[in-house]
Amino acid sequence: MRVLFVTKALSPPWNDAGKLVPRDLAVALAETHEVDVLVARDDRAPWPRGIRAHRVHPPSSGYRTGAFAQLAVMAATWRLSGATDLLHFFFQPHPRASRASRWLTRACRRPSVHTVLSAPAAGTPLPGLLFADRSVALSHDTARSLSAGGAAPDVVPPGLVDTAPAGEARVRAALAECEIAPGFVLYPGDYEAGGHDLLLAVWSAASDLPPLVFAGRAKTPEAGRHRSRIENEIAAAGLASRVRTLGTVSDMPGLIASAAAVLFPASTLHAKTDVPLVLLEAWRESVPVLVSDLPPLSELVDGVTPALPPDVARWTDAVRRLPGSAAAWGRLGRARLDERFHARTCAARYAEIYRQLVHPTRRAVHAAGTAVSMP
Repeated sequence: MRVLFVTKALSPPWNDAGKLVPRDLAVALAETHEVDVLVARDDRAPWPRGIRAHRVHPPSSGYRTGAFAQLAVMAATWRLSGATDLLHFFFQPHPRASRASRWLTRACRRPSVHTVLSAPAAGTPLPGLLFADRSVALSHDTARSLSAGGAAPDVVPPGLVDTAPAGEARVRAALAECEIAPGFVLYPGDYEAGGHDLLLAVWSAASDLPPLVFAGRAKTPEAGRHRSRIENEIAAAGLASRVRTLGTVSDMPGLIASAAAVLFPASTLHAKTDVPLVLLEAWRESVPVLVSDLPPLSELVDGVTPALPPDVARWTDAVRRLPGSAAAWGRLGRARLDERFHARTCAARYAEIYRQLVHPTRRAVHAAGTAVSMP
């Protein structure tokens, strides 16, 4: 079966889950399927066998795609669809994109799947928002919220195709690049995600906590303003010797691997994936994670580590528990990763969805020779 992924440019830099989720899924699917992907026009990087790369997107590393680039993607999708069996879209649903994608699938006359990377913005009307033959959410929380607008989406979490730890060389390189000594805890969330003020209050109230590092990429034009405000608050609170801010780092997985723990007190996941990949990358290293009780995050860590309300005392206590609990929490996280978040496991679930759409009446024959209708 041949599948066309309709996505942002699957090209470097690889610091956007909107690209990483379909990239890793494509690599895993290519073991059993043919996959067509859309990349930047100046991208000549090779892909594994079974993946065809089409140079469609402009050579830009920007977070958002402009109107002309979107038209180019739609034209390329229509042109390429004739050789494919199914279209697979990846984006946060919003009315304009959903309308365009509905028209596009009708024009292409192909079955469609839409992976909902994150919940729609608050207040977005739900009717008509889901356009594909099958919609897939990354979390049960988002699936429940979207079910109010129609049929409940399937739930398939994202998966990492590479689950091997980063290794000592990458750890040393990340520490050297950022000029950081081991023993710190890391918040690798975008500055727009919130939660930084909560951690600053925690570190202001407790002088016995380990060094804290914020590492947030410049995802939107607002990132710089948020970072500057946070840096001013760090200085005003006298925390400059204990709290550092970083921007985009060249090897976030290496930095995560060098941390004693990953903290993720985000107050919003708007325009971010329901399952932040940095948390899966932490579990890959058996690094413990502490998250806010935001529903997609609490769903992710349920049974592994506590999900914490925005309460200074609760976060202070949890960080103080790290020396005695980090090893056990890290092992539980690694076990959860192996159980649920490998790209091959996720690819198998998508393969079944594809099969049901492309071959809805295919019949299988039992060993005894009895034909049965497959769902």
